[in-house]
Amino acid sequence: MKKIFLALLLAISQPALAAMSLDKVILYLDDTPSARDDVVITNPDNETLYLQTEIFRVDNPGQENEQRVRVVNPDEFKLLVSPAKAVLAPGERRRFRLMALDRDLEEEKVYRVTFKPVVGKIKTEQTALKILVAYQALVFVQPSDGQYKVELVGEGDSYKLVNDGNINIEVVEVRHCLDDGSCKKLNVSGRLYAGTHLSLEDVPKDGELEVLLRGRKSERVRFPLNS
Repeated sequence: MKKIFLALLLAISQPALAAMSLDKVILYLDDTPSARDDVVITNPDNETLYLQTEIFRVDNPGQENEQRVRVVNPDEFKLLVSPAKAVLAPGERRRFRLMALDRDLEEEKVYRVTFKPVVGKIKTEQTALKILVAYQALVFVQPSDGQYKVELVGEGDSYKLVNDGNINIEVVEVRHCLDDGSCKKLNVSGRLYAGTHLSLEDVPKDGELEVLLRGRKSERVRFPLNS
């Protein structure tokens, strides 16, 4: 009997058709003793799902020197996931609890938690190909009084959106609007971590910019442009 196992591990930010599904992939926690949240994982497959977790600390998020460091030393664990391993029967749902141990933060901490299937037994008399897809959750541990502070800064003939706060915010959409009410969507979006910026190119000098921001809540802000 010939067996071939192929593990294809893809870390993605949104749920997709695969051998498991997550009810959320972005979590917000505070630096308080009771800070915790749950991720519910479902196994829709007709085979048993063997699952394990990995925790990565994200250093310098959103910057050129960003690094994702896997946390393996128990003394360095500031984010706990329980259970760390699980076996899900076909159709079963399992709750994974994430708990933050960071306290009195001046700036948010960013983590990525990978939920990774591992190969179980394949019973077949033929060549077997098994594809495993891992999902990764983005976890923000934020100061209890954390705030983002987005400003529009002119830079020569261009502009940039700067976050001078101590937590991140996602720029969902940017539109350039004229005084007559007409607006044009600009091709810019992304996550603004603390101390980072998004560049805006070819922005007219009149009217204003309307920016849709999304974090724990969403809001639209307007920035007048110099005529």
